[in-house]
Amino acid sequence: MPHTAPPPAVPAGRAARVGRWVAVGREAVGALVALALSVIALRHVIATPRVALLWYDGDSVLLPLVRRSLDAGQPFEWAMSPALFFFPELPVYLLCSVVTATPQQALALNGVLVFLALYALLRAATNELMPSARRAARIAVSCSALGFVTLLVLTESTVTATSLELASLLLTTTYYYGAVLALLATAVLVLRAVRTGSASVAVLVTLGLVAALTTMSNPLYVPWSAGPAILTLVLLAVARRVPWRPTLQIAATLTTASVVGYLLRIPLRPFVSLDPSTYVHPERMADTLAFFAALTDDRAGSAAGDAGLLLLFIGVLLSVGGTVWAWRVRTSRTVLVAAALPLVTVVAVSVGVLVAGSDTPRYLEPVVTAPLLALVAVAELTRSAVRRTRVHRPLRGIRTAFAIGAAGVLVAGIATAPGTVRAVADARYQPAACLDRWAAGRDVTGVGQFWTVRPLATYAAPNVELLQVRDTFATYPWLVDLGAYRGARPTFVVIGSGDVWTTAVEDSLGEPASIVHCTGFDVYDYAGTSGAARLRTLVVDSAAEIRRQRGF
Repeated sequence: MPHTAPPPAVPAGRAARVGRWVAVGREAVGALVALALSVIALRHVIATPRVALLWYDGDSVLLPLVRRSLDAGQPFEWAMSPALFFFPELPVYLLCSVVTATPQQALALNGVLVFLALYALLRAATNELMPSARRAARIAVSCSALGFVTLLVLTESTVTATSLELASLLLTTTYYYGAVLALLATAVLVLRAVRTGSASVAVLVTLGLVAALTTMSNPLYVPWSAGPAILTLVLLAVARRVPWRPTLQIAATLTTASVVGYLLRIPLRPFVSLDPSTYVHPERMADTLAFFAALTDDRAGSAAGDAGLLLLFIGVLLSVGGTVWAWRVRTSRTVLVAAALPLVTVVAVSVGVLVAGSDTPRYLEPVVTAPLLALVAVAELTRSAVRRTRVHRPLRGIRTAFAIGAAGVLVAGIATAPGTVRAVADARYQPAACLDRWAAGRDVTGVGQFWTVRPLATYAAPNVELLQVRDTFATYPWLVDLGAYRGARPTFVVIGSGDVWTTAVEDSLGEPASIVHCTGFDVYDYAGTSGAARLRTLVVDSAAEIRRQRGF
């Protein structure tokens, strides 16, 4: 029988290089799938009435207004909400605005980056929860979790933020995506500490920075993330399912960092328009319960709404089922924490909103994102259970299904991308064009009410400046730069079709010199009349008093 020579051995160095390139290739495919999902979600939003919430809502245009104010060289004397948006929202948006030409483009890019950051955090979570799984499996689970969020976005299309359409809020810049990402980042760091049995200095420092900076910018971090994380670990430590050492390390770090974050808010107090405590009204608990029951009923009024509610229910079910499963099989403590933490978070946030008597649905946003950790935990529980049965053929079937799914997402993303890019590049706020034509060749300043004037102030030409006022023409210090009112000389009033004026504008300021009719609003021009002087006194003097009270 002829002798067959064995195949030549592959040098170890070459094999390592090949392995690294294969790993990079797989990670690149995962990132491309995540990008495709981001584009699909963005395309859906800009193709539906929900685009107004992304680009033209009074809250959503805050950061574009900050950029416009900075470009105009105005003093940075902003009156924010309790959420300051200083970390990470403002720096991220400013970077996006540098590489784009319009606020719509910057907001769209920011939304895509948020989805990619969400994928990166989910990918980090799979590394902690599935250390023995193949890289391809961890990538597939991360993409599946992001796909879950994208499916939720595809069920949301209304124009209002006061609904249970929560997933698409992640694409906006002012509905607390920073606190959401911090929630997931905190969870990943907690899982790392629990998995190793003792938090390293790097983990504790990173966790402390995330907690302190996020709390400084948005105090929602404490009830959304720090509180549930501490409570979960303490409960599991008491039950002897998690060691006390990482529990105490994490609890001490989160508590200290949260306190530091609140202390950092003290010098930033001039920027805060309302104290967070003003949002707590326990006496309204019954009204809040009725309010959210009505929102749920309204959401269930369509097939898409039913699908969205079903997906939310599946997320909660994964949290409950994953916790019970992980507890019963006495699996790894990281999987148990990853399943229990979303459950505690969902319960804590839901009870917190009810006890606070809040009628703001976006405070429930962790109900969308926290269960993604439970999804990863259940995936690991399933993988471990299947491996113990030594049934490998179904695993090959699952791999094939994932490959087909990824290919489908990539094809859909590629098909969607050109139209999405064109829609974003060509987006214009048409009502502002009418105002620009009227003011062509002049530097003019006017006033108007919140919902009407803010998108106009964002998208009007640089020669048009708009100041935000109440129906009494007193300055309305909410999400505006009070520095813009210094020395202002307003000469016209923008009156939106939906505005409510307690006293007619003409009764307050007299007959205007002219009235210009635009789609959705009218321009009352008081230039050269006695009304202009009265308007300036009412607006500028009230702004000066507010700046004095704030310490600017």
